[in-house]
Amino acid sequence: MNTRPVIDLPKTTAERWFDVAAWLFVALSFALVLANFSGLPDTIPNHFNAAGKADGYGSKYTLFLLPGISLLTVAALTILLRFPQHFNYMTKITPENAAFEYKKAKILLRVINVLISLLMLLLTWNIAQAASGQTTGLNPLFWVLIAAILIAPFVIMFGWKDKSR
Repeated sequence: MNTRPVIDLPKTTAERWFDVAAWLFVALSFALVLANFSGLPDTIPNHFNAAGKADGYGSKYTLFLLPGISLLTVAALTILLRFPQHFNYMTKITPENAAFEYKKAKILLRVINVLISLLMLLLTWNIAQAASGQTTGLNPLFWVLIAAILIAPFVIMFGWKDKSR
């Protein structure tokens, strides 16, 4: 088995901000649920169709699922970020390109982490709004975030080139 170099890459300011944003969105998701929970009806929307309209309903306790999923995702990706030498890469990792490839992969995961935690926050907010009768479906920003989650990895992986070569 080919071993890859283990490099200690210090976090940049941008990476620190990505981490703070992801954890902040998780905390806001839980705060949103706790702030609205007592005022919600016992049955709330918990699924939306492709048009953004509620088509599934369940207990208001299901609203805790989204912040919980967000917490688990952010925690798992935070731990995973410590081991970039074990990620899958599209190029062979050598001592010469390891720092660049690891940095790119870590930025990619941090961007995905922020986008997913923001998506869970937006969904939590949308469900609370729909349950209280303030809206009838998903906010259009939901679809923007879905597109960003799908496009960002390709932009980072294929658009970010090593300028030192």
